[in-house]
Amino acid sequence: MSESFEELEGRYRASLNRISKAYQTLQEVMGDPKPLAPGEEPPVLTKAQRDAQNEAMKAFQEYVPLRDLYWATRWGREGNPPKS
Repeated sequence: MSESFEELEGRYRASLNRISKAYQTLQEVMGDPKPLAPGEEPPVLTKAQRDAQNEAMKAFQEYVPLRDLYWATRWGREGNPPKS
């Protein structure tokens, strides 16, 4: 049995919330990005920074195919295909 549109929408919303939280955490842990000065070594990443980067990457990788499925289903359901 395939999932209903409402179930798909619930998974999509949960994915959006996960990615939003992951990137908020990443911003808090990493701070604002700053360019390296000439000759400056790249900073060493802490475990917390690596973990935040990994979670943001995983959240985004799971979000993209779900986003595409959600919008393809919604456009088909509403008969409202994208203009571009």
